[in-house]
Amino acid sequence: MIIASITFLLLIILLIPMIRWRNRGGEVLAPRMVAFFFLIVTTIPYLFTISKNNYIIYPLILSKIGVNNLNQSIAYFAFILVIGSFSLLLGLKFSLIERLSIFPVIARIESGKRYLFAFFVTFGLGLLGYMLFLKQVGGFSSLVANLNIRTQLTAGNGYLMSFTTTLLIMSVVCYICSFRFKKTLLKYLFLILLVLCVAFILSTFGGRKQTLQLVAFCIISWHYGVKRFKRIPLKIWLLVPFLLVYIIVIPILRNPAGVEYYMNTPGALMKEIGNNIGELTQQISYVDNYLLVLNHFSLNNIWFGRSFIDLLYAPIPSSIFPNKPPSDEGVYLQTILQNWYIEVKPSMPFSQLYPSSFPTETFGTMYMNFWIPGIILGMFLLGSIYKLSYHYMKRSNYNGFSIMVYCFIMLNFHLSNLRITQTLMSIIIVLFFFIILFPNKKMGR
Repeated sequence: MIIASITFLLLIILLIPMIRWRNRGGEVLAPRMVAFFFLIVTTIPYLFTISKNNYIIYPLILSKIGVNNLNQSIAYFAFILVIGSFSLLLGLKFSLIERLSIFPVIARIESGKRYLFAFFVTFGLGLLGYMLFLKQVGGFSSLVANLNIRTQLTAGNGYLMSFTTTLLIMSVVCYICSFRFKKTLLKYLFLILLVLCVAFILSTFGGRKQTLQLVAFCIISWHYGVKRFKRIPLKIWLLVPFLLVYIIVIPILRNPAGVEYYMNTPGALMKEIGNNIGELTQQISYVDNYLLVLNHFSLNNIWFGRSFIDLLYAPIPSSIFPNKPPSDEGVYLQTILQNWYIEVKPSMPFSQLYPSSFPTETFGTMYMNFWIPGIILGMFLLGSIYKLSYHYMKRSNYNGFSIMVYCFIMLNFHLSNLRITQTLMSIIIVLFFFIILFPNKKMGR
């Protein structure tokens, strides 16, 4: 009852900035709406689930916190999250950040032909990257049959996977932007097939986030690149049930039983879906990770920014630097949970750490490094970066490149080594191809 009450109060607090924004005529996919929407979706449903069943929390984390201390831990988490949300809002309101926008406008000259040409190039190269990736892992059948060990199977192919997924998503965005200049029924039908094709390819990597991001990219790209929504259309809300099933199914297919088993026995798959519906809220939330961070770290053992030093080593392949520290500080957190070492701190070699991660995002990373002041500073900076990407998109007249930058920042960026590395890599790839494919020479539409 206490956790449910805390969660309900937290929901009201997080909804207020969105309601005030919309009442003032703010647009539906502005940074404030997107940021607070994801705060709510990734936090509130899971907290309500915990209020009904405390034991849904990851067992090792629950054992560290203690069931008897859970109410206090949730209350403290909610308190820190409110502080962070207020700081995020201040960052989103920070007007000075617009004056700091010094990035040049890329792809000033647009046309339907340019976007279609960019689509063919990026989609073709994305497919080639995917074919090369399949060759590296032993073929499509090997990939699908071993989704349960996808981390080991795909080890060493991080750059290739990032290149492939970024180009495939870019191809979809470029195709959507071509609708700004011409719309036909055939183009609409092809867009549906294209999205399904790219979603299938991304799903074969064994994760869900990239496919869900693809859907978000499509919605945001259409809103800013083709036609603005006054409110989220009904057809988009109708996608929600399918996306929920998708979120549940993908982890099931990573089961050691394998995809082939569920294809031959669809009844078993339906049963598994039913059994996993209750865990859906946990699968889209990082609350467990944050509870562990808040429980373990205090003023006595915070890192004072040492984890960010690992960023300097991120571009170096582990084959060249065997003692390379992890590019994801979530590996440290997972190692702490598993009790591999009495003391875990940056910059330890990845080979000496637990080979899995509990992503920490801005909330966890800044708390681990700087305690509560880190939450205040980190969430403020995050809000400012969100606003900066939005301002850049407006200054670029909502062209395809600026829309992609906005999407990558809003949907993937956090002040953690993992997200900084992922986001910068994706933006650099997109920047390179937009410079090549959109030269400042006029071209007929």
